[in-house]
Amino acid sequence: MSPFLSAGLAALLFFTPCAAIAAASVTGEIRTDISKTMDTEKHVQNMKTNWKDEARELADRLELLEKEAVDLENYLKKQNLRLTLEEKKYEENLRRDKETARVKSELSGFLDRVLVSLEAGIAADLPFLAQERAGRIASLKEMMVDPEESPAEKFRRVFEALQIEAEYGTTIEVTQETISLGGRDILVDVFRLGRVSLLCQSLDQKKSAVFDPAAAQWQPLPESQNRDIAQAIAMARLERSIELVKLPLGKILK
Repeated sequence: MSPFLSAGLAALLFFTPCAAIAAASVTGEIRTDISKTMDTEKHVQNMKTNWKDEARELADRLELLEKEAVDLENYLKKQNLRLTLEEKKYEENLRRDKETARVKSELSGFLDRVLVSLEAGIAADLPFLAQERAGRIASLKEMMVDPEESPAEKFRRVFEALQIEAEYGTTIEVTQETISLGGRDILVDVFRLGRVSLLCQSLDQKKSAVFDPAAAQWQPLPESQNRDIAQAIAMARLERSIELVKLPLGKILK
């Protein structure tokens, strides 16, 4: 065998195991790198998936927040509108309260003046139903200072009294009273002819009188008037049919 061939074979035999070892080492490193690369890609993929999930969750939360923001804005608009309406209602109530207070004050003053005039009119009128009319005035005065009484009720009662007084001028009436006549107190039938005349007659129909408002006292009438006055009293009591009678009207105050 050639010396060179022998040397070559020897060298080949020497290097072959080394090459195999080197190749195996390289292959292992490549596999390791590939494994690392695959792990990295898997990790990246997992991160991408997680990011997508987080992004979707954030998008959902953002959509929910935007919806809540719209709902909140609408709620605030409604509250502002309600507040505006409440403010207007409050201002309107204040205006009404002031107007009501003004009307109450004016009405109270007006009714007080009416009551004063009514009392003065009764005092200057013929003296019929004196106790009843005085009691009505006293009741009205007490009512006018009662804070629990409504203005409407005060108005109603004052004008009811006015109506009653007005009706006296269009009605006739007979009552029994004790009067002073000729220096004596006697029980008589008092005949009221509206507000025109006030006549009276003793129960035995023998004495008659007419009230003189100028003198503020009863004036005796002649006996010739007894029959007509008795008939007038009977007609007022519906004890006889209506017919014409002559009655003294008394004096009219100027």
